[in-house]
Amino acid sequence: MEEALILLRQLITMFLYVGVGWCLRRFRLVTQENSSALSNLLLYAILPCVIVQSFLREATPQATQNLLWSLLLSALALGVSVGVSALLFWKKPASNFGSAFSNAGFMGIPLITAVVGEGAVFYIAGFVALLNILQWTYGQAILGDAQAAKPLGVLKNPLVIAFAVGLLLYFLPITLPVIFTNAVSSVAACNAPVAMVILGVLLGNISPKRMFLSKEAWLVSGVRLLLIPLLTVLLLKAFPGVPGEMRAALIIAAAAPVGSNLAVYVQRQGGDSQAAAGMVCLSTILSIITMPLVLLVS
Repeated sequence: MEEALILLRQLITMFLYVGVGWCLRRFRLVTQENSSALSNLLLYAILPCVIVQSFLREATPQATQNLLWSLLLSALALGVSVGVSALLFWKKPASNFGSAFSNAGFMGIPLITAVVGEGAVFYIAGFVALLNILQWTYGQAILGDAQAAKPLGVLKNPLVIAFAVGLLLYFLPITLPVIFTNAVSSVAACNAPVAMVILGVLLGNISPKRMFLSKEAWLVSGVRLLLIPLLTVLLLKAFPGVPGEMRAALIIAAAAPVGSNLAVYVQRQGGDSQAAAGMVCLSTILSIITMPLVLLVS
């Protein structure tokens, strides 16, 4: 109950950040080009720092065991998500992609940091890396890109690189200079405000009428925000020995709304990016209700 209330308060705070982004876009103080630059800042600098920071800890046997458990559970949770989405939306590529892949990086990490603590990002770093690998390969393939599964392309993904760097720093017996760790921590602290302002800018680009009257967006949001998270909760109940922090972090990551880069991937394949953005925005708005509920029943 306490975690759900903390999550609700944090969601409200984050939607205030979203309001800032919405106002900036509606008053034309931020253009589409500006928002793309902010997205690059988040994707290539801030989120990698968040992931790397989570690995700057002592490599104890217990922590290593928890890391391996989190990787296994992340793979299983993503398998459930991809399987359910493929079953329900196998003829609708954008909906399939949208329901399968959550916004675990942009929205999940800030919420996990606020609700569970910065150390809990360690438990979902693997989830975020696997999510991005699947989006980059399987996700683009179902959207129509037959050349999506290129190993070099995956290796260039900044979040996958950050995960690999984090693992190296975790296992190597070295102590980094304080000035380096302070810099990483300072950049990582920008995650929540910047991510939510970007979402607000995205909302400012979408017609409310088109977003709220789209039956497909409501259906995808229902699967993404309720069905898949609840199935993930059931999955985790099969592993009673999972630490509470890990369980909460994985549930929040699985319950996050439609990934904000859905519109980018759809646009790249020549699809309806406005409809895809509507799915992102509607599910993000609804998540303020659904995420605390899912955490409460977990």
